[in-house]
Amino acid sequence: MLRLINGLVGFGLILGLAGCSPAVVKPTLEKVVPVSGTVTYQGKPVESFQVSFIPTDGRRAAVGITDASGKFTLGTNDVADGAPPGKHKVSIAFAPTSTDDSASASPVDDPKLLPKPKLAVPSKYANPATSGLEQEVPAGGLTDLKIELK
Repeated sequence: MLRLINGLVGFGLILGLAGCSPAVVKPTLEKVVPVSGTVTYQGKPVESFQVSFIPTDGRRAAVGITDASGKFTLGTNDVADGAPPGKHKVSIAFAPTSTDDSASASPVDDPKLLPKPKLAVPSKYANPATSGLEQEVPAGGLTDLKIELK
């Protein structure tokens, strides 16, 4: 009888512990709307720059990378899915892309060896606090936004 009681207690502990595993926490998905546009500096498109829209209410930022034409599409929850509606501070910073996609590529430790931007955009634009750039994203989104850096 003692063996049966020990067995039942052990089985109960196993069941109890199985129910105590931590729950998988899924990240909160932001409600987003489409946002895309073009960035130019002194009338010329900027290539390989990260465009960041940082909501002023503390929600998750949206980012995108400009192509050779200066075009970008923002993404928040996933690549190119859009940005949260509302007021944003904006930053635009050079984001060099690697030409070596192999797994054996070594990281570059010397900043002098990193790729340089085709256009020397003032560094103030890389920081949302100093860029002077703000953008309201309406509930319907923005699909032809023009950002002209001076």
